[in-house]
Amino acid sequence: MVLFRQRFWLLACSFTIWCSSCLLAQGTESNRQSEGWKLEKDKNGIQVYARQLPDSRRKEVKVHCELTATVSQLVAYVSGIEHYREVMFRAVDAYVIRRVSEQELFYYHQTDLPWPASDRDVVMHMVLSQDKATGTVSIKADNVPGLVPEKKGVVRIPRWRSQWKIQQVDTNRLRVDYFFEVDPGGDIPVWLTNSLIATAPYQSFSEIEKHVKLPYYQNRTFSFLQP
Repeated sequence: MVLFRQRFWLLACSFTIWCSSCLLAQGTESNRQSEGWKLEKDKNGIQVYARQLPDSRRKEVKVHCELTATVSQLVAYVSGIEHYREVMFRAVDAYVIRRVSEQELFYYHQTDLPWPASDRDVVMHMVLSQDKATGTVSIKADNVPGLVPEKKGVVRIPRWRSQWKIQQVDTNRLRVDYFFEVDPGGDIPVWLTNSLIATAPYQSFSEIEKHVKLPYYQNRTFSFLQP
């Protein structure tokens, strides 16, 4: 029984960290609180907020932080699906299904979860844009049905919604707000994933600055980004 509980706890940690890696709202502290957001963790410049979804046992999460990076580096990191296996937690398969344009793509992502859970996979639609007036970059990603047949023994995630808001505040400094809501499907207890809602996003964002220094993310240019 002890071994089972240890494995189950590892499973929940693994899944929640993965959700945070695959990674809204900008405003004042009072605005965050009035919207129902509760500050769950505040450490090393990374703030993690959570709030209960109406008519649901799940929570949605928002991360606010500043990172040492450029906009193009972070855009390359988030949209560089072909490198997810190298930088995303427990990713075993990831590929672009269809690249509509530089600002829109569909992709597939599968993660390996430890026993006793089944692997999870998802098909996502990502859209990137920049507000020319403010310079703020938005990256939205939502799961879509179909496009890739479901695999035997792999649970297809029924609900995934996320958004990045990225703003350059200095030459190599970004202000980032990240929002996500996910229903992993299957039999992972909601209370267990919710209990890790603060620590997992924090750990994931702590790794981003290291990842964006990799060679693939250097000197990248995107035509939709302002110079």
